[in-house]
Amino acid sequence: MRIKTKSILALLLCGFLAFSGCGKTSEDYSMEQGSQQKLEVDKSETIMEEQEKEAYIQPEMKGEITISCFYEQEFLTMAAEKFMEAYPDVTVTINVFNETSGVSSAEDYQTYLNTKIMTGNAEDIIFNSFLPITKYAEMGVFEDLGRYLSLTPEMNDEHYFMNVLEAAKEENGIIYLIPYMAKFDVVSFSEKLLSEQPSLAQNIQSASFSDRMMIANELIQNTNKRNAFLVQMNELSFANYWIKDVFRDFVNIKDKTVNIKTEEYTNLLNMVKNLSESNAFGYDKIDFYNTEYYFATTCDYDVQAAFYELDTSADVTLGMPIADEEGKVAINANGCLAMNSASENKDLAWEFIRYLLSDEVQSLPSLHGLAVNKAGFDAVVERYYKFYSEGNRSSVEKDEYAELLTNWMKQINDCDVVDSAIWNLIEEENGKFFDGKQSAEETAAVLQRKLEQYFNE
Repeated sequence: MRIKTKSILALLLCGFLAFSGCGKTSEDYSMEQGSQQKLEVDKSETIMEEQEKEAYIQPEMKGEITISCFYEQEFLTMAAEKFMEAYPDVTVTINVFNETSGVSSAEDYQTYLNTKIMTGNAEDIIFNSFLPITKYAEMGVFEDLGRYLSLTPEMNDEHYFMNVLEAAKEENGIIYLIPYMAKFDVVSFSEKLLSEQPSLAQNIQSASFSDRMMIANELIQNTNKRNAFLVQMNELSFANYWIKDVFRDFVNIKDKTVNIKTEEYTNLLNMVKNLSESNAFGYDKIDFYNTEYYFATTCDYDVQAAFYELDTSADVTLGMPIADEEGKVAINANGCLAMNSASENKDLAWEFIRYLLSDEVQSLPSLHGLAVNKAGFDAVVERYYKFYSEGNRSSVEKDEYAELLTNWMKQINDCDVVDSAIWNLIEEENGKFFDGKQSAEETAAVLQRKLEQYFNE
């Protein structure tokens, strides 16, 4: 990105007040020195200096942009074709890993990408798919995109959900990942079960996932209805949600510390196991076509959850994006992209990212998720509303559907960048516990050792 200097107007103060300490007491000197310092502060505060500002200037639209992604995405292919039609002197090359390699493992993709990064051959733009974002950021692999965001004229609240675009912002303000769509899970409650105990609804809206599950457990413990379950899920999946809720209690990615070999972690595993043994989960236990059943809570994905939240026949109410115990509402990092800090075509690469975020691309039917661009978001709402309404006699209004999804989008304030390798280790060992192959204490000890080893690699 080239820089245009508008103007630099600086009023500089010269010289200091000269004074003599001759014949003065130390008190006089101290008072005079204090007055001197105050005067300098006052004068510095009156300086009217216009800071050098950058204005966005489109680079020469000529050259090649390379893109790395784990699997093919139709909207990306279409965007590349349209971009090259608009700029004939630009070539966009998309390298799809599982097509060229014949391998579909995320771990193999990481190994492949690591080699390209180390040899300086990585692509200009990298679509995140199960990548160790924190590790790459520490290595300096990714470019800070915050500057590009701030300089691009249309990147504002009028045209974008800026809270989503900046969801992956680091504590130091750096932005390594830009979401091109938002994907998040929603927790909802059974309207019928909740109507029996309306007092439980008071604290749901501000509750974390674990708090909501406690409320849901009360619903099934105190109902007279048969076949009332906590959630349609197995133990391993449920444990994953719960661990994500309090993940920072167990693992600090930034400091590379692990605190899993604790009573808190073993209690969590045992609690989930006890819930399962008390028939709290409806996983593989119900004949859905011939049995009356109730789930105190459901975990669903955004666009579907919003529709059934408004569908009066669906027995779903009080849906909210999943928040952790710190109030973080995170999107899935696999809907994000990054720029290679070693790219020789950064400005051109940003032009393509800018195009991916444009009204045109964000409105494409092949973008399967909530667009971060507001015009694209409206198009997505139109498509999903039509999809769920077809053959459905519900009374859901499109405007209500759009409003609910908009409200949920506005709650996003985080991005789940936890390395998939960490979750693979957690799921593997927790799976052994739920299969009865090892105790909760053994599971916690093994995880403590394996994660410490992972951080020290």
